[in-house]
Amino acid sequence: MNHFFLKSGALVCIALGSAHIINAESSEETVYQLDDYIVSAGPNLRSIRDYAAPVNVVTAQELTRQSGSSLGAVLDWQPGVSSSSFGAGASRPILRGFDGPRVRILDAGLEAMDVSDTSPDHAVTLEPLLTERVEVLRGPSTLLYGSSAIGGAVNVIGKEMPRQRVDPKGYEGALEARRDSVSGGDTLAGYATVGDADWALTITAVDRDADDYEIPGDAQEDDAEGDTLENSFVETEQYSVGASWFFSEENRIGFSFSNYETRYGVPGHGHHEGEEEEEEDEESVAIDMERKRYDMELELVDVNDWIEALRLRLGYTDYAHSELEGEEVGTVFEREGWELRAEAAHSPWWVIDEGVIGLQVSDVDFSAEGAEAFTPQSTTKTQALFVSEHIHGDVLHYEFGGRMERTDIAEDKNQRSYDELAISLAAGATWHIDEANSLALVLQRSQRNPTSTELYAEGPHLATSQYEFGGADLKQETAYGVDLTYRTTHENWQAEVSLFYTYFDDYIFSEEREDEKIDELHVYDFNAIDAEFYGIEAQLDYTLIENEGNRLLLSLMGDWVHATNEDTGDDLARIPPMRIGSRLSWATGNWDSGVELRYAFEQDNTGPEETSTDDYLKLNLDVNYRLDLGDGITAVLFARAENLLDEEIRHHTSFVKEEAALPGRNLTIGARVEF
Repeated sequence: MNHFFLKSGALVCIALGSAHIINAESSEETVYQLDDYIVSAGPNLRSIRDYAAPVNVVTAQELTRQSGSSLGAVLDWQPGVSSSSFGAGASRPILRGFDGPRVRILDAGLEAMDVSDTSPDHAVTLEPLLTERVEVLRGPSTLLYGSSAIGGAVNVIGKEMPRQRVDPKGYEGALEARRDSVSGGDTLAGYATVGDADWALTITAVDRDADDYEIPGDAQEDDAEGDTLENSFVETEQYSVGASWFFSEENRIGFSFSNYETRYGVPGHGHHEGEEEEEEDEESVAIDMERKRYDMELELVDVNDWIEALRLRLGYTDYAHSELEGEEVGTVFEREGWELRAEAAHSPWWVIDEGVIGLQVSDVDFSAEGAEAFTPQSTTKTQALFVSEHIHGDVLHYEFGGRMERTDIAEDKNQRSYDELAISLAAGATWHIDEANSLALVLQRSQRNPTSTELYAEGPHLATSQYEFGGADLKQETAYGVDLTYRTTHENWQAEVSLFYTYFDDYIFSEEREDEKIDELHVYDFNAIDAEFYGIEAQLDYTLIENEGNRLLLSLMGDWVHATNEDTGDDLARIPPMRIGSRLSWATGNWDSGVELRYAFEQDNTGPEETSTDDYLKLNLDVNYRLDLGDGITAVLFARAENLLDEEIRHHTSFVKEEAALPGRNLTIGARVEF
């Protein structure tokens, strides 16, 4: 990995900040409250309360409080959001029991374009510590991003490109260092932005180095060496540079380049040598990954009488990772492609108060070569038109969405192809009962075209211990969904409860052939069945104390989902268990602290050949102290203790839950300088 660029980036962060700090005059900082808005779902500013379906916004402050190194790990325990896990290096968000190709992971509105949706041991190439916020979207708004977002969309807004004018003092940034005890991991992260009223330049950098992590003593399995999970290390480096030019009052054009590199172990995923030996030696497997990404964004306001705002996004990604068997390269995955999105927010028309129309075009080449190349080389092209419209009444608010998406998949090896048009529609209505209470209903019919893996897979997939065969005759997957959400807001508390139900025609999943193996792996076929998902998610925030300089806040959450194969009556595999959680936060003066208690119930609604997973109780503590150093500089000292009870924790959603327990008791300490 390129240590020179990363260390240089971190030094430049410090130098840029220091150079401006020396000559800076103290000025009062302006604070903007953005938590109640989604600014990236379309080109116009939208309040969260304008969405009929639930929306979660996770801020940068909440993300830095987590110690996870992956997107799934830091979003885990948001209402309705759980995660997969494959050691510390790979974890992907799961929304209401949906994962893989049914959850769209976005990098500032564009496809992240890694290969995390093809296998659970492939990492998401987005760095949590360089994130402004994460938006978890469901309902009609997801149609803006893709028909594959049946479960929802996770939109990650990073710091790689400046999207707002720089602070009036001409610079801003932060530098952070942290260390954890469970893996001896060290992390250094920083960013800096400089500019004036017309331009801004941002650089970012992250360096993470963590050894195999410790697990509770009673969680030892075959892959555990003592109290340590063998081959669970993570090494990550990322740097980026981005610039924006602000012209007129609210117009902007920006460019950015980012380079993400990571190398991590894959626990529970080894290759045996010497089959005739009584005790076989096993080579550890690691993934060495690199992603280069180039982005351009153009935002225009008041384009003409009909277009109030216009946003154009273009992204190009060059991704590759090698699966290492010991020191040898086993399989190489590559994905290269581009995506273009154009969105226009229009002025009121007929009965429509506001809306967004747009188009999306992408062209992606995928290839896998080596012993585990279970998916042949292919090219996927998509073209889509989408619309999202709103009608605001005094009591009722209506939301409509639609998307037409054509997918063309060309497979190279056997010259096979797939070309179909998917049509998705959604409608929502929100009844504002009074100033404090509202009730929202969403109806949605979504179609998803199969992926190249689901169509044409043929080969060993060792991460899932399966020999997979695609279904070349698979048709579109169609989902019919209903959401009912009640919200209430009062002076010192607010709550939200959602019930959801989704029925699938031709739900695509991997089904085992009975009593058939190839190379000691069970054989699985991608088939289409009827399936249903239903569940509940709820959250409540209650301010117990609030006076001058003090606030005590109690937050509660809970979620549950059930999924069945309607053809056989069996439960579907790897569905998250019911969960409840709480957080008590106390802020006074320069101190900010919290205690979290989380309980995951036993999951015994299992699929065929799947084992149940035990319940667990997780206790976390965190504390932060902010110190004003003057001249606009703030130092933040923080500590976080996780899994204080040293519980044995295994994710039911994990393919390697038996081999790879989650980390045991962990203490993370660190410091951050903000300027």
